[in-house]
Amino acid sequence: MTYRYIDINHENLQAALEDAGLREPIILQKAGKSMAAIVTLEELELLQEIEALEDEFDLKVVEEAMKEPKLVPWEEVKLRLGL
Repeated sequence: MTYRYIDINHENLQAALEDAGLREPIILQKAGKSMAAIVTLEELELLQEIEALEDEFDLKVVEEAMKEPKLVPWEEVKLRLGL
């Protein structure tokens, strides 16, 4: 994926938006440091969908972990390990 980097100021931003027509993500920079990105709504929706799927996966992992016993008495550990 290609990106366009521009320094943040009104003239640069306006020209970049007019020129790019948002065919590619635009990375906004200030003093050479990336500060933000402008993407299409389609790309934003895709990122939001990915984030929702990650949250759903994390929740399932936590729910499964909660089903596991919390503490196992030392005597039971020794029995299980044959000690």
